Amino acid sequence: MKRLDRYLVLEALPPLVFGLLIYSSLAVISTVLPRLKWIVGTPLKDLTIWLLLQMPQALVQTFPIALVLAILLSFGRLATNNELKAIQSGGVSLFRSARVYIILAVFLAASSLYINEYILPKTNPLVGSLYWKLTSGGGSGLGRLANQDIPIGNMTLNFKKVDRKTDIIYDVRIENWRKKKLYVTFAERAEFVNNEIKIYNYQINIINLDSLNKKENNAEEQLLALVKEHKLDQSEDGAVVDIDENIDELITRHSNGGFEDSRSIRKAYNDANNELLKPKDRTQAAILFHKKLAEPLANIALLLLAIPLSLLYASNRGLAFGLSLIVTLVWYLIFTLGQLFAQANTIPIWLGVWFANILLATIGIYLFKFNKKLN
Repeated sequence: MKRLDRYLVLEALPPLVFGLLIYSSLAVISTVLPRLKWIVGTPLKDLTIWLLLQMPQALVQTFPIALVLAILLSFGRLATNNELKAIQSGGVSLFRSARVYIILAVFLAASSLYINEYILPKTNPLVGSLYWKLTSGGGSGLGRLANQDIPIGNMTLNFKKVDRKTDIIYDVRIENWRKKKLYVTFAERAEFVNNEIKIYNYQINIINLDSLNKKENNAEEQLLALVKEHKLDQSEDGAVVDIDENIDELITRHSNGGFEDSRSIRKAYNDANNELLKPKDRTQAAILFHKKLAEPLANIALLLLAIPLSLLYASNRGLAFGLSLIVTLVWYLIFTLGQLFAQANTIPIWLGVWFANILLATIGIYLFKFNKKLN
C-alpha cells in the first residue's frame, strides 16, 4: 500500500467506525424501544445476547450510511484544506485519490451480501425465538402460531394448541398439493426436530381432482374416487415430514413480532419463483430477494453521490454531518416507499426496490459529469 493510500485509509476509518457504532446502535435501539415494557426485568446476560444477535442485521442496514458519513467528513476535509489540489498537482487524478473509498465500498457491499446469505439466516431466527422466551417466562413463542395457516415450502401447517414446556403441538393439519391431488394429513400431535416435523397418530386423506374427469357408475363411487383415506397410523413411532425451516425460523417469520425475515438470498429467490406458494407470499419473497441485493449495493450507489457532494458542499464538519443525514433520510424514504409500492403491485418489484439506488447514483454521476467545479 502506497503512502497516499495509507493516509487516505487513516483519514476514512475513524469516521466510518464512528458512523457504524452510532447508526448500528440506533438501529438496534429502534427495535428495542417498542418492546421495552416487555423486556424490562429480563436477565442481563440473556438481554445482552439478544441485542448482540441483532447487530449483523443492523450492520447491513448501516454500512451505506456510515460510508456516506466517512466520505463526507474525510474527503470533504481534504478538499476544504486544498489537500486534494496538492495531490492532483502532483499528477494524481481525482479518481486515483478516491480509489480507497471505492475499494472500501466494494468491501462493504461484499460483506453485506455474505451476511445476508450466511449469517442472518442463523441469527435472525434466534432474535425472534429468544425474544418470546424472554417475555413469556420460558415459552418459545410457538403458541403465537396456533390457528394460523402457516406456509412451509409447498405445504401449509395448522395446529390448534401447543404445550409451552415441550413445544409439542396438537390437533395438527398439514396440506400438500401434488399436481391435482391434495394430501391432507390430520395428526393428534407433532413435534419439531431440526428441519422436520414428527407426527403421531395421524391419518392421510387424498382429494384427487383428476377423478372429476372420470365418469363413475354412481355418486358413491364418484365420492370414493374423489376422497380416499390413504393411511391411518396409531402407533407411537410416528412419521417424519421434511420442512425447509426449523422452529426458530417459523416463529420469527409468522409470530407477528415485527422481526426481520430470516431467509437467505437463495431461499428468497426460490420462494419468489415457487408457483405452489400464494401470490402474496411470492411477492413478499421477491421483494425480500431484491432488498437483500439492493441494500448491499447501496454502498456503491451512495458512494457515487457522496464523493461529489463532499467536494462541492462539505466545507466543514457541521455541513458534512447535515449532508449525511439528508442523503440517509432521502435514500431510506425512497427505499421504503418503493417497497410499499411494489408490495401493492403499483410498480414492478425490481423498480420499487432498486429505485432509490438508481436515482441517487444517477444524481452523483450527473454531478461528476456536468458540474464545472469537478471538471
